[in-house]
Amino acid sequence: MLLVCTQESESSQKIKHKNYETAVLGRNVTIFCNLTSLANVLQVTWQKIQGSLLQNIGTYSQKYGENILPPYVNRLHCQILEPNASFITIQGVTFEDEACYKCLFNTFPYGSHGEQTCLNILIVPELIITELSPVNGSEDLLNLHCSAVGKPAPGISIYPSQALVLTQEEYFTTNPNTTVTVTKIHNISLKTVRSLGLQQLVVSMTHPLRSEDKIVPLPVKQEGPGCPFLNWMITAIVFAILFFTSCVINAVLCIYFRKKR
Repeated sequence: MLLVCTQESESSQKIKHKNYETAVLGRNVTIFCNLTSLANVLQVTWQKIQGSLLQNIGTYSQKYGENILPPYVNRLHCQILEPNASFITIQGVTFEDEACYKCLFNTFPYGSHGEQTCLNILIVPELIITELSPVNGSEDLLNLHCSAVGKPAPGISIYPSQALVLTQEEYFTTNPNTTVTVTKIHNISLKTVRSLGLQQLVVSMTHPLRSEDKIVPLPVKQEGPGCPFLNWMITAIVFAILFFTSCVINAVLCIYFRKKR
């Protein structure tokens, strides 16, 4: 939904505004202009500038009030914040709303003054793929394939980095809806994984809107004390040997003392 409004002012000839504003796809965003001027505002007009196309989307004046222009008739509502302050609120932001928005103040006696704010749409990212597979022709290497999609492009990191072989591949693909798919492919050294005693890796995605961590289990068997079942088996065998040895010694001593009698 878009809100358009204005009132009178009291200060120097200037328009306060932001050059850039960001919005999350599907959420709301407000863009404002504040005319700090002694001039009397006759009308304020909001325009949408997308590429070479300039389109009036609404006007407000003291005489005629709010006038919403097609195709935004069902998306506009007016509120007044302060004298000579005009703003638009876009509800349920879509890809089509990514454009520049210009506010034009028609004043007396200074004429028309305007500034524009460009809106950038952000998209909540998603970590979509984490796959671990063997590398053909190598018994020591695993291939870790990670992908994430969002706008702007999300970052992907793997921890601990000591397990990674230096060579890696990274690809950026721009999708039709302006999102960016980031793909990273790493080789993992099983020898290093075993020496570090690692059971898993962590794939970390970073983005201005949200971050996400995903645990990737490693298909390795740890040796030594890291395996409770193996430890139990070794302990049982040791006790069995000790018990058998003790029985043999007792039997020998028993026979020895009987013969001595």
